Amino acid sequence: MNAFEFNNATLKNLNDYGNIVKGIVQSRQATINPDGTVREKFVASRQVTFQDPTLIAQLRERLTSNSEFKVTLRGYMTTTVRETDGKPKWYDNQIVTELEFIK
Repeated sequence: MNAFEFNNATLKNLNDYGNIVKGIVQSRQATINPDGTVREKFVASRQVTFQDPTLIAQLRERLTSNSEFKVTLRGYMTTTVRETDGKPKWYDNQIVTELEFIK
């Protein structure tokens, strides 16, 4: 099984679809400049899906119209294919199995 992990990432743009919640996780890498200032460099942005009712309940407790959280999350990836105009189009699905909010 293919696994993924995002540490100290930003979870945002959450959409509640009833039995699943989808959102965007953005990972950035912090570097310290010679003058001591901190600069964040973009690493990755991925859509993630929450299916576990316990994790969905944790997210719903915190949802507002402009929710954005610092998190560490882990899960597994699957791939699905859909045909569009007779051509296959592959989609990666990242299913979150562990969620930790960072304060």
